[in-house]
Amino acid sequence: MNAVTANLPNYVLLDGKQRLGPRLLALPTGPEFVAIHGFSDKQPYDRFCTQCDLLLTPYPLVKGYLKNQIADAGETVLLVAIDATGPQDNELSAATMNAVLEAMEKKSDHVPLSFRLTLDPDAQAYHVEQASFESELASRPAETP
Repeated sequence: MNAVTANLPNYVLLDGKQRLGPRLLALPTGPEFVAIHGFSDKQPYDRFCTQCDLLLTPYPLVKGYLKNQIADAGETVLLVAIDATGPQDNELSAATMNAVLEAMEKKSDHVPLSFRLTLDPDAQAYHVEQASFESELASRPAETP
């Protein structure tokens, strides 16, 4: 079955000099996860900014940044949450930084999604889970032509 993909993120939002990302809840076991927000175009990051009180600046998401982050990650899983509509979305789809870098190097317009981030309203942070898009697609009713 084909992987579920998203538009390739080309931009991040900076809060000062820091790349903005969703806060993730630590898992009791397994790897640590860190995420940044990535945006495929101007409209998605503009929409995000209207939902946020911070003064954010768009900045290109570049291969060099991804390579440096990946090289320094160790066992940490690095994610890019793609095209969030605001800082408190109930659910976000994410790709690994490795997948984003690979898509950039292949000059692809899309990146495979592999994680789902679900907001815990009490903690104001996201649970991370491996995405199961394939099973969801299989359970959807077939579209009639």
